[in-house]
Formats: sequence, C-alpha cells, structure tokens
Amino acid sequence: MEYAVYRFHFTAGVHFGNGALWDSRVSLPADTLFSALCQEAADLQGPDGPKELADMVRCGALRLSDLQPFIGDELYFPKPLRPVAREEDGDSIIKKNFKKLHWIPSSQFSTYLNGHLNPLEALETLGGLGSFSIRTIISSRAPEKVDTGDALPYSVGVYQFAQGSGLYLMAVFNSSAARRKVEVLLDALSYSGLGGKRSAGLGRFTLESQPVPQAIAKRLNDNSFSAMTLSVAMAQPEELEQVLKGAQYLLVKRSGFVASTKYAQEPQRKRDFYVFCAGSCFQTKFSGGVFDVSNGENHPVYRYAAPLWLEV
Repeated sequence: MEYAVYRFHFTAGVHFGNGALWDSRVSLPADTLFSALCQEAADLQGPDGPKELADMVRCGALRLSDLQPFIGDELYFPKPLRPVAREEDGDSIIKKNFKKLHWIPSSQFSTYLNGHLNPLEALETLGGLGSFSIRTIISSRAPEKVDTGDALPYSVGVYQFAQGSGLYLMAVFNSSAARRKVEVLLDALSYSGLGGKRSAGLGRFTLESQPVPQAIAKRLNDNSFSAMTLSVAMAQPEELEQVLKGAQYLLVKRSGFVASTKYAQEPQRKRDFYVFCAGSCFQTKFSGGVFDVSNGENHPVYRYAAPLWLEV
C-alpha cells in the first residue's frame, strides 16, 4: 500500500456549508471531497470517470481521510469520541477545555490518549489556524444590474487560513497507478476550488504532497482491535449489529443537491444518508464503501463512506 499526505494551501478563504450561508466549517468531510473528485472525473473522462473512482474505493484501491487542519509542520487528528480519563476528572476547567478541543496534534496523540495533554495549550495553538469573517457579496457582477440596484448583496461566512496553515488529506492507494489517477483529479480540482461560492473566488488552493510521517504510518498499519476512523464512514446494513458493539460514535445526516447537470432537468436532492463522523471509535473494523444516493434519475450519485482506520 502507498500512503500520502496532501496539503491544501488555500489561496483565498473557503466557505464550507455548515447549515447557514453566514456560517462556515473549518474542515471538510471526505464524502464532499469525493463528490468534487467525481465531478472532475466526469469532466475529464466522461460518464465512466465517476464509476471508475467509485470502483477503486469498493475494491480497496483507495481510501481518503476527511480534510483536517495543519499548522506549520503539525498535522491534526479529530479528537476521538472515546474520552480519556483526564476528561472525566473533577476539575471543571479541564473538562471545559477538553470539550472545546476538537483537534489533537498528531505529535501529541499518544500523550492525549495517556491523559497527559494540556488542553489549554492545545487550544491556544489551534487559535493560530485562521480566522472567521462574514463577507458581503453582490449576487451579480453584470454592470447593468449593479447600476439599477437589481444586484442584491448577501452575507457569506468565510474561513481564512493563516499563512502556513490549511487542510490536509491523508490517502491510501494500493498501487502507483491508482495514486496517479487521483493526483490528476486533485490537480484539476485545485483550479475549480472546493466548497461554496467558488464563482466569488473562494475555495481555490495549491497542492503539496509529502510522505506520511513514520509515527502516523505505524498507527495506520496497526492491527489493534480499537481504532477510530479519520473519515466519515458507514458499514453495510448486515454488519451494523456487530460493528456497534462497544463502539463510541456520532451519527450525522448527509444530504444536499446533485451537482451534475446531466442527472435531471431540474435540481434534485440526494437521498439523505447517515454516517459515522470522523473520530468515531470501534472495536470491530468494517470496510464501508461507496453508496448510491440517487433517486432513480439519469445516473448514480455516489456517497463516499469508507473508513480510514487509525489505531487508538
């Protein structure tokens, strides 16, 4: 297997949907990234492009993490939903700081699991990731609409990453050929952008690849019974009863509209789909996969839900 880290250096702010136009997430789930890659595959390779990408996941040739923060050389993991002892001790200040802490520096992951991480110091460092703002955008750039007042302004929540910070993707491939295919799509996506309001210049990035640090690769290769997923994931229905035994997880609903203009004549919603969020911990590992969330229109609509396991 080949492991790689891809750093996304965003050249402008990003708008990642968080339930309201004036708000924005900091991270991006793997299923949203995968949908964007499918769009690029369709543009570059035609109708067979998304299917080929989905088949790579189904046969185990490709695994993706969520897009997660990095600051300088430090990569961050989602905080495991399995609490450590110190989060449950009697100190209310420590409890509150742990509750606010959503990301764990990978270099201190073992320290966190052992209950020795200082949550206040970790929060202060995370404060340097970037800043949130609300921008006013005009709904049309056509001069005639601006002159007549028909171009109405609206507010958009934008997250701007600080210099030297951004999001990273961790990917696992079963071959160099699979890696090359995905890297072509990532390169194309860097020009299209990620998230919402791309027509306003948001979401574009430059891409930097690097090897997975050895300490992280060791946790990725560990065959321990206890592991957390670094991506949104879901087991097959017949596996759920066994998978949920001893699990600590959070379910989130994933929905939205189909981006493809070839899917139907009018905009159509995807079928709602529930996934385990990144950071969910399990005693029984599962493969997950790519699920079809279409409603029977012109082609399948793929929802990525394959876990990338990290030993905890």
